[in-house]
Amino acid sequence: MKNIMFRFIFGFMSICLPISAMSAIISFDFTGRVTVMNPIGEIVVGGGASSSDPYGLQAPIHSTFTYDTTAGSGLGELIISPLTYYGQDTRFYNISLQRVEGTNYVLGNMLVDYGLSIGLPLSLVWDASGLLNAIDYGLQAGDVVSGTNLIRNGNTIFDVNSAIPASDGYDYNGYIVNQGAAPLATTSLNTTDLCTGGGECIGVAISGTTPFYDDGIAGSPQIDGPFPGMQVSIDIGSGNSLTVLSVNAVPVPTAVWLFASGLLGLVSFFRRTKQ
Repeated sequence: MKNIMFRFIFGFMSICLPISAMSAIISFDFTGRVTVMNPIGEIVVGGGASSSDPYGLQAPIHSTFTYDTTAGSGLGELIISPLTYYGQDTRFYNISLQRVEGTNYVLGNMLVDYGLSIGLPLSLVWDASGLLNAIDYGLQAGDVVSGTNLIRNGNTIFDVNSAIPASDGYDYNGYIVNQGAAPLATTSLNTTDLCTGGGECIGVAISGTTPFYDDGIAGSPQIDGPFPGMQVSIDIGSGNSLTVLSVNAVPVPTAVWLFASGLLGLVSFFRRTKQ
């Protein structure tokens, strides 16, 4: 009986305490790209042309986000700086990230201002394999996830197996979109709508949820607004930059420590009675 109790106590502590110790809020600086497809899957010209993107098919973004490994299956806050897309001022805001339990998918719900259209709902489904594998490996300030490599002090130390964005491979006048692996790569999966078009969705930040369906087109369609059905992709960390700014450990809840100390007390008790 004593041996069984010992095994239970130490087994429980070996599982719970390390998990608690690993809990952290991680802040990142990133670059990425925004890509838009029309409802039949044709890529739309958006950002300014560059040597790496001669048609201006993808608008570059650069901003920050945080990911909380303690909140349920993982919660995050994403900030995307305003940009100009197709000649219109564009802003993504009220963005929430939620890991889909039991998968490497992350669901992002947000609002979009596009020109004079305000509060358009958008939900994206990311394949976050690269981000989640990097977190599981263990991150520290200064680490960089570049494509599928975790780089520390200038050396590649781990392959995080980042996914390829669904927009890669699209052809525009013979130019093939090819940004490469991204820690948060937009998929062709779409969410289940919680509202219908025609004004009902405007200003509703939580615009989608599971289950997902796959329409085979990169990104997720706008539910409402001037361009319903236009598919938006936001790939985070593509373009060789997902940099860890800070890793802040989250204190273990008092109840956990009290329970752990109680278990240690039981260990001490059994040891005394055994002697």
